[in-house]
Amino acid sequence: MGSLVKCDACGHRSGTRPTSVYWRWQRADMAWKGYYGRLCPACTAAKVLPLDVDYSEGGSLTCPQCGIGTEDDYDAVYLTYFPAGRNQESADAPFCGVHAAEYRLWVTKFARDTDDDVGASKPRRDGVSAAQTLKALGRDPNVGR
Repeated sequence: MGSLVKCDACGHRSGTRPTSVYWRWQRADMAWKGYYGRLCPACTAAKVLPLDVDYSEGGSLTCPQCGIGTEDDYDAVYLTYFPAGRNQESADAPFCGVHAAEYRLWVTKFARDTDDDVGASKPRRDGVSAAQTLKALGRDPNVGR
């Protein structure tokens, strides 16, 4: 049985559930940006899995795109992803400046900006205070204060 959900990046449906991916990075103005998208297995294999590198073994940091050393100067992209039927995974990618810009541009073409409420559902009603709720129930909101 194939997935009903299309890949946000390529637009194809696959035979499995898509991988949910959250991307985040810090802009030059020091503000954090976050994005969310769902990727098919092919896009996940091409754009997410190559970024999942273990840097804890003392190796130097390199750009995952071109391999240039980024130990002293990198533009990081952080990912948290949820492969279908598996546990949460994460990756930290130390891109060089050029490839960080290219990767971020790729993400922003299809992923939903999690810092923006455009497209988000609106509240069903305006907020109601505790005092209004108590009054509606026939109780005095000032009792017990």
